[in-house]
Parts: sequence; C-alpha cells; structure tokens
Amino acid sequence: MRITGKLAAAALSGLCVLGTAACTSSGDGASSTQQAELTAAQRLAAAKTKVDAASSVHLKLASSDVPSGSSGVVSAEGVGKHPPAFKGTFKVSLKGVPADAELTSVDGEVWAKLPLIPGVNKIDPNAFGLPDPAVLFSPDKGLTTLLAATTSPVAGEKIRKGSEVLTQIKGKIPGSAVVDLFLVGDRNGTFDATFGLTDDQELRTVTLTGPFFGPGTTSTYTLTLDQYNAPVTITKP
Repeated sequence: MRITGKLAAAALSGLCVLGTAACTSSGDGASSTQQAELTAAQRLAAAKTKVDAASSVHLKLASSDVPSGSSGVVSAEGVGKHPPAFKGTFKVSLKGVPADAELTSVDGEVWAKLPLIPGVNKIDPNAFGLPDPAVLFSPDKGLTTLLAATTSPVAGEKIRKGSEVLTQIKGKIPGSAVVDLFLVGDRNGTFDATFGLTDDQELRTVTLTGPFFGPGTTSTYTLTLDQYNAPVTITKP
C-alpha cells in the first residue's frame, strides 16, 4: 500500500506525541531535554567545569548594604586567566574611606597602582584586606569552589538578563568557604547563594547574601561572569 505524504506526516506526528524524546531534534530541543535531565547539583558541577576550563573570563563585582565605616571591597571589574592571573580595578572602603586601586596579579605576585602613591608597586594584598585576585580563578581555591560547597541546591525560576534567559539555582554556603575565598565574613555563619546559569551550563551570575561584615550583618555581593575565552594578555608591570 502506498503511503501519501500527508498520511506519513500524520503518523510521524503521532509517534512524536507518544515518544517526544525520540523525536527531539539535535538543535535547541536536544539541549532542553538534556538540561531537564540534569539535577541542580549536576548543573552546578557542569558550570564549574566550564569556568575552570575557560582560557579567560571577564568578571564584574557589585555590592549592596555594606555597613558604613567598614573595610572591604565595594566593587571590582577585571579579567582573569587560567593559569590564574588577573588584571583589573577595585573600589575599596578602608574604615569608610573610599579608594580605588588597579591590580595586576601574575605568578603569585600582586602589583597595585594606589591613590596618593606614585607608580605601580608590588604589594601584599592581605595587608589591605584583599585576597590575591588571581586566586579567584583557581579551580581548587577560587570562585568555583563555592559551587561545589553549595548545599541542597534547588533549581528555581528563570530570569532574563540582557539577551539571555538564566535558570536560578539556589542553595546555602557555609561561612568558612566564603571567608577562605574573600577573607571577610562570619566563618560560623551561613550565606544564601543564587547562581544564574545559561541553558549551556555557563555560569553567568553569582549572588551571595550573608554576614560579610561579621555576625548580625547582612550584605550582598553579586558577580557577573562573561566573555569566556576572549583573547587576553596579562603580564607583570
């Protein structure tokens, strides 16, 4: 019996209704299906792998509810590389006094251009209450360790950020993991974490809320990561 085009199309449509996964295309549909099969924890693990494998990542940091008179990072922007290196600018507060600093970190050494001090000088960032910014891009000590430290992650709603739609994954992070990375915070406290991931498991945003400035305080830091694998050169000043 000869099957007409319309009849074949109807039959194929019926099969797809009965077995949608079998008829998923290799394009966006396949990506959506694979995404649905991943747990929140698996998506965070995949996002960590992507950041750690990237040759470079652009990072922007913003804060809110920083207590007046405190010392710490207010905002930052720069680019990091693997192996860990960083170049960018930081806005910091030193007991409530604002200051800007241009930092470059390569091979475990940090140089800074600081206000009121001529030239570029090698510094110990810990003396300013800052971590070595290159450490943020270390796979075993840096920013992505927070994804691995997140407990009870749960996928939440989708949000739009620019032209992208991100899935929010929420969880808790022990204070020790935050303090070890940023050198500020209540080590015995707990931080709320929200990660924004693209459909391709690319980490786009990290929002941390908790006692960054000691017990009883609540502040928020939001990091945005983009421009993965852009050509970047970072050298010693």
